[in-house]
Amino acid sequence: MNEKPTLYLLDDNEANLEILIWALKDDFEICAGLEAAQALEDIPRLQPDLLLLDVNMPEMSGFELCRRLKEIPAVKDIPVIFITAMDSLEDEVLGFKLGAVDFISKPISPPQVKARVKTHVELRLSQRRLARLSEKLSRYLSPSLYNSIFEGKRDVQLETTRKKLTIFFSDIVGFAACTDQLEAEDLNYILNSYLECMSKIILKHGGVLDKFIGDAILVFFGDPESRGVEEDAEACVRMAMEMQTAVRKLRIEWAKQGINLPFSVRMGISSGYCTVGNFGCLERMDYTVIGGQVNLASRLQSRAEPGHILVSSETWSLVKDKIYCESKGEMSIEGFAYPLLVFEAVDLIENHDSVTDEIVLDTQGFSMKLDPNQVSEQEREKILSQLRRALNSMDNVPTLTN
Repeated sequence: MNEKPTLYLLDDNEANLEILIWALKDDFEICAGLEAAQALEDIPRLQPDLLLLDVNMPEMSGFELCRRLKEIPAVKDIPVIFITAMDSLEDEVLGFKLGAVDFISKPISPPQVKARVKTHVELRLSQRRLARLSEKLSRYLSPSLYNSIFEGKRDVQLETTRKKLTIFFSDIVGFAACTDQLEAEDLNYILNSYLECMSKIILKHGGVLDKFIGDAILVFFGDPESRGVEEDAEACVRMAMEMQTAVRKLRIEWAKQGINLPFSVRMGISSGYCTVGNFGCLERMDYTVIGGQVNLASRLQSRAEPGHILVSSETWSLVKDKIYCESKGEMSIEGFAYPLLVFEAVDLIENHDSVTDEIVLDTQGFSMKLDPNQVSEQEREKILSQLRRALNSMDNVPTLTN
């Protein structure tokens, strides 16, 4: 059974309160008060659906109480109806400026009060339902797309455009093997924690999360809003580098819980003209991106080493002043008629210039990040011992052949 909406009634005259309570008690839960100061404490705690406030009260008027309540974020949107014996236009204008939704004149007419209160409570409940629906819907859309639709900047219709975007594609290395090693519950935990972590990083850098394709992720930068072609590309590469760092941290967290996996991710990024917008039909449409750059990002991902990021020559040309990249030479890419020049995104130039001795390697079965300049004397021998142990272990493992 649905709970009744809650009203808060305030009047310093007990007789008036009794009339209001009698008129409204069958359809609403009633909270009532005689003093504005007490109401100022009660209302944030009770969170009623609507307020009926007497205007003329000692110490603090209903107008002043309303003004103070509108300064409290938790209750500022609760609708207010003033009850008053005053009938001047100036008072009504002041009340509406303070945020009132209605005025009821004394002497009170119970049928009139009941009808007006019902109308405004229904509006309030409808607003709440819309807010909840909007919040749920926002989980299915990127913030930039959600805002562009709800702010009226974009029509929800079958419409596409050609724009220069930067496309990101990632995939987990050997995910099928992981599924064979883990129980279903552990697998769900690993995949969901990974996707949640990646999603937060995507949103942080302003990317549009196009879709999850199993364990793969497709993201693009440059629509519905663009910071500039170079800025979009830089944001995408920065996002990818932060993702790789996050994956290493996730592996450590999972290991602490007894889940040891050779978990690594390959990433590919390309920039160029794509078709982006709403595809489908009027009844069901999908906001997505298509084009050769999407295919190229996917192919680059498949050619990357585990834990590494490959970028196209176009992306490199856009970020080379901010991101240190190493040339991988020309590669034959499936689906493309001629070899393409490919680069690997390594680090921010500011970091690469300041730390020249750092060693980073992240591949299947092995992960290491070593900065000798940051190692203390106390930790040096411990690290050397572990490296010697790793070398001995590798010497005793037979070489795998394809």
